[in-house]
Amino acid sequence: MAKISVLGAGSWGTALSVLLNNNGHEVRLWSRFQEEVDTLKQTRELTSKLPGVHIPENIDLTADVKNCVETAEVIVLAVPSPYVRGTAELMAPYVKDEQIIVNVAKGIEEKTLMTMTDIISEEIPAAGVYVLSGPSHAEEVGRGIPTTCVISGPKRETAEYIQGIF
Repeated sequence: MAKISVLGAGSWGTALSVLLNNNGHEVRLWSRFQEEVDTLKQTRELTSKLPGVHIPENIDLTADVKNCVETAEVIVLAVPSPYVRGTAELMAPYVKDEQIIVNVAKGIEEKTLMTMTDIISEEIPAAGVYVLSGPSHAEEVGRGIPTTCVISGPKRETAEYIQGIF
């Protein structure tokens, strides 16, 4: 069992939280917005984007980025691409050397044309940055429908470890 923090409580972050929880991991789901956290705690569902997908009670919902980062073995960065740099800056002071960050956002930064993993590596050079990508949708993952994804990163052994987590 791994301690995993998912930063970003949108459809992808929520679906991955449910998947990781169902795989037996200790999961914490973060939103930058306390009111969103409060709503998710009450409803246990992201009704606007993943209706019918229940967020299990043992997934900890929080707006405390410091605690999320400091207590995680693996951090899943699941914010939309325009917010990757800002979220990486927010979490950077709490990241430990070689702490695993799995980016799940697609795209490039408009002003710099950098990939999301390049941005994370620039903002948090001490981290081990990996990427999860594939032809998958949050709606499928949240409902446990089989799909395919791939993990890539600098160390094969770590990538295989992350693959096993997912």
